[in-house]
Amino acid sequence: MKAISSLFCCWVLAVSAAGCWVPELPDDTVFSCDTDADCAEDGVVCMARTGQSGFCCKATAEVCNGKDDNCDGQLDNLANPPAELCNGQDDDCDGKTDEDFNFQTDSANCGGCGKPCDAEQTCVAGACKARGELDCANGTDDDGDGTADCADREDCDNQSCGATCICIGGKQGEAVCSDGLDNDTDTFKDCADSDCNNQSCGTGCVCQGRARTETVCDDRSDNDGDGSEDCFDDNCGGKSCGTGCECRNFGKAETSCGDNADNDGDRLTDCADTNDCSGQSCGVGCSCTSGAKSESICNDNVDNDGDSLKDCADTADCNGKDLGDGTSCSGSTRVESACGDGKDNDGDGKADCQDTDCNGKERGDGTMCSGTTPVESACWDTKDNDADSLTDCADTTDCNGKTCGTGCVCSAGSKTETTCNDNADNDGDSKTDCADTDCKTCGTGCTCTSGVKTETTCSDNSDNDGDSKTDCADTTDCNTKSCGGGCVCSGGSKTETACADGVDNDGDGKLNCADNDCTGKSCTKPGGGGTGTCASGGSCN
Repeated sequence: MKAISSLFCCWVLAVSAAGCWVPELPDDTVFSCDTDADCAEDGVVCMARTGQSGFCCKATAEVCNGKDDNCDGQLDNLANPPAELCNGQDDDCDGKTDEDFNFQTDSANCGGCGKPCDAEQTCVAGACKARGELDCANGTDDDGDGTADCADREDCDNQSCGATCICIGGKQGEAVCSDGLDNDTDTFKDCADSDCNNQSCGTGCVCQGRARTETVCDDRSDNDGDGSEDCFDDNCGGKSCGTGCECRNFGKAETSCGDNADNDGDRLTDCADTNDCSGQSCGVGCSCTSGAKSESICNDNVDNDGDSLKDCADTADCNGKDLGDGTSCSGSTRVESACGDGKDNDGDGKADCQDTDCNGKERGDGTMCSGTTPVESACWDTKDNDADSLTDCADTTDCNGKTCGTGCVCSAGSKTETTCNDNADNDGDSKTDCADTDCKTCGTGCTCTSGVKTETTCSDNSDNDGDSKTDCADTTDCNTKSCGGGCVCSGGSKTETACADGVDNDGDGKLNCADNDCTGKSCTKPGGGGTGTCASGGSCN
């Protein structure tokens, strides 16, 4: 039962003579709240709920019951699920009940949980049956049925064949998997014996793959004896290392990022633990962003990140977010965003284009709001979207200058090719790229001239016009054009033109007057002798 100390105290008018009293209410009674202070009892916190006020919650150990027992906003998130018991419940919270027990052969649970057979009985087909072989370790065929001890499967399966031995599948099996002994005399001990697979090999240890495996990863013990303990043991990867903690990359990682606890012991709590919590939930409607709590649900009237700002008023987190209800946050205001559904989504008495929030926004039907009027915006779909009897580019008022598809723009009522190097007839006039008079530029270093591609950049080592000729070798386009500083194309080759700059401008390995291209051209005389002319011998005279 749960006591509330303030809600009914005092019913002064009715019970003034007796003073205040505290009623006892059922444990599952839900009390609404806005802050922890609204919850009367110590240790009770206010948990947020989407679209509703919060509710008072007192944290207890999480169990598998479809409830949020530890008040972390998640159901049945058990830190270290217990082993399944035979009790009609889902103890390990895997959605199955009593799945580890065979009611057909288990003498302790024959036909169902808690239905044990007597010591002189065995479980056959879910029913207890009198055993003939009463001693499965004496080497004698006690019931004279031709089989003795564990070989007498009907009587001895799952029965003891000694203090540390159990009959399994007609033979002796290892029953104790942590004593270092070959209990069933098959030359294999403990986890190395397949009988021990998935059986306990001690506290926090289970046999898996014929090896000891660490299963409890928060007890500071090397449970499997491999020299590594807890999260430093590779067996623990992905396993719980305590409340709100998971073993990850041979270390501890925070998994509960909204419980005000340093769960992984790195002196960083919740969202401040950026390595683990960045982008993770810090509670209902809250996510960790840049080391701090951030509002993620912006239309529930709850201050989810605890910064005293709710919904759109939390501009740092909510500005520009679509709220999923036909509105979005603009600044600190909730505005209309679904402008074609005929609804007044933001409650200002105006719907669609009549709401100034919608000006310039798409309506989702090939139109957009311009002022208070829907106008054509999809200018390529061959539809008269705004019902003005004009379609696509022919709707000059609405579509002029707008795209009419890939590589196409509406211009003066017609489609115009704008992408002129994609080998596509983008405007549907049966002309492609430079063959279309709409085209001017055909790409980097390329210009459309008289309906064909022309190389204009002759110094980039690229075949810009796609004629398999590059730079000066493209004599038709590049002859006499610059091939770079101090260089001009001449007869299909680079020619030096600057003969006094100390640079091999045409890349032929010769500088200035030493380059035959410079003969007769201006140069600088050695020793500061002033300006001269390159002679045929390579000197500057």
